[in-house]
Amino acid sequence: MSTIEPNQQAATNTHNEVAKAIIDFMTDCGLGDAHVNAGHLFLAFEFAYRPLPRFWRDFDMPALVEAISERFPDWRSAVQKPNWSADDVLREVQEILHSNAFDEANAEMMLGVAEEARPTEWQAAADWICEELRKRKLGAELRFAERLGKRCGEGALQELHCLECIANGVEFERIGTSVARTWRNRVLAERQTDGCNA
Repeated sequence: MSTIEPNQQAATNTHNEVAKAIIDFMTDCGLGDAHVNAGHLFLAFEFAYRPLPRFWRDFDMPALVEAISERFPDWRSAVQKPNWSADDVLREVQEILHSNAFDEANAEMMLGVAEEARPTEWQAAADWICEELRKRKLGAELRFAERLGKRCGEGALQELHCLECIANGVEFERIGTSVARTWRNRVLAERQTDGCNA
């Protein structure tokens, strides 16, 4: 008999599905050990994105590293940048995830404000986020927001739009998700064409 709570089991299943989708994306795109880098993983994250609350904040990095190492066993030694290690790749990936999680948290904070009071422009959103973080005495988050500048507002507004669409039952695809799916579909189509012409 399992002692895992149903919500915990559902979260574990979601993390496993996301890790599998990331690996499937990289495999479908013909990527190998030497292609495990932050750029390709960013596209894979976008491909695997699910419109779920806390998707980015609950991202399971250890499960991802395990899945990558299982499918691409030599990726750590195949890093292609000079003076760059697998740890550098993982650090860069963590930064991407942190930035997305930050945008997601800020978007959820905006959802708590009446729609007519929400900022709609990047700079106004960045200013609002910084003021709200200042009020809440969240110093580390405030410094991160200030370092990002209006990019902080842009990311939060994109996440906010996504969350609003989800809440209203409207299908929505992030720009990055669309780019990743388009690339994968093109690669698969080319592979199929090459297979037919071989």
